[in-house]
Amino acid sequence: MFRKSTLLLFVAVMLLAMLPLSTVSAQNPDCEGDVTLTYWHHWGGNRIPLQEHQVAAFEDAHPGICVDNIFLPWDNRLQNLLAAIAAGNPPDVTMFGRQDLPFFAATESIIPLDDYMAADGVDPAIFHPSEFAGTQFNGQTWLLPLPGGGAYNIVWYNTDHFAEAGIESFPETWDEMLEAAETLRLGDGSFLERIGLNAQSTSGAGAFLTWYNANGGDWISPDLRTITINNEAGAQALEFMQAIAEINYGIEEVNAFWEMAGEFDQGPLIQGLVSMEINGSWTLFQVEDHAESLNYDVAPIPYGPNGSADRRGNAHGGWGYMVPKNAAHPDEAWKLVKWLTTEVEGDGACWFIQQQQRPSPLVECNGYEKDGVVHPRAEALLGVAALDYLVPVSPVQPEANQIINRMVEDVLFGDSSIEDALASAEAEIQALLDSFWEEYS
Repeated sequence: MFRKSTLLLFVAVMLLAMLPLSTVSAQNPDCEGDVTLTYWHHWGGNRIPLQEHQVAAFEDAHPGICVDNIFLPWDNRLQNLLAAIAAGNPPDVTMFGRQDLPFFAATESIIPLDDYMAADGVDPAIFHPSEFAGTQFNGQTWLLPLPGGGAYNIVWYNTDHFAEAGIESFPETWDEMLEAAETLRLGDGSFLERIGLNAQSTSGAGAFLTWYNANGGDWISPDLRTITINNEAGAQALEFMQAIAEINYGIEEVNAFWEMAGEFDQGPLIQGLVSMEINGSWTLFQVEDHAESLNYDVAPIPYGPNGSADRRGNAHGGWGYMVPKNAAHPDEAWKLVKWLTTEVEGDGACWFIQQQQRPSPLVECNGYEKDGVVHPRAEALLGVAALDYLVPVSPVQPEANQIINRMVEDVLFGDSSIEDALASAEAEIQALLDSFWEEYS
């Protein structure tokens, strides 16, 4: 089954390879060098100028190497990358999700970095252990991490909405959240004017695994060989998501309303379309850049009936940078990877994180310190992140995510019972996982 899914992915990749990519490219016209690196990233919105500055600083520090700095949208990112690798024309360096590592490493679609690290004296100890762990597969290092891989499930909430609704404290449990979500929702019974909470909109491990984790559920065994979602905790997570959708007049209305919002300066929290938005640490940079007048606070997501107060959000995957197989300039590409992930001095890795005021994977870099001043919300944000719990990445994570998303949709649209949906999804993912280990063990 895993071979069949790999073949289908390959066919899709080949079809995508025939399509033009929607990109934004920025290359320094003043740079002169013998080597021009192609660099793909997904840092959109107000992060684009930061990327341009960081890359220009790299060029200044590495005479003879120029960089074609290309912003790619999130959509089809893995298919675009596989298509480029298969065609023998990948980027030299690309931003890459740690949650996607097992498949790419097992299929040797990227190159290990251990020899480069040893030659340049890059010690894994410069990273927090939990961050560096996500770069490993079969005892090798395949990418280096940046930014931090946690702080995905922060609840950013509008304190004016809470005050107007008479809610004095943030909900701690799912029952309290259901009550608050209904109180904060505005609408006429059929059409929404404002959502209290959209339980499907989360970051990190995805909506279902986020709520399942907050309900004390471990979705996969520690050896990554057994799927465990078809249980009471899984059923309660789907019931909670279903209840939130019903509060918001059903999933069709939720989806139609949510499409009114966009990203960055058009985000739902900034537009006032939602009272509570679950999003990552990067939201701080967006809010402060686009909504200075917004009165808000942060809190951890509530926990379920099988959960606990000390286990809320999830640490799952995270971004990093790697060198694909068939890269034209792997030695120079390594220099850029090192600049983007390990450079504490100058306008490299630490500078990029500090401009956004978010957690850093580097031990010697305080991401919330900028120009010598620690952000006043740092303590609150780090306090939420401290409640994160590691949600493991499976070797078939992209396919597993698709199956889980389909499971949730089947339940919310009324196409399947919770019991049948959980049983079917667990069995389907388990079959993929068994095939993977049979082929790549």
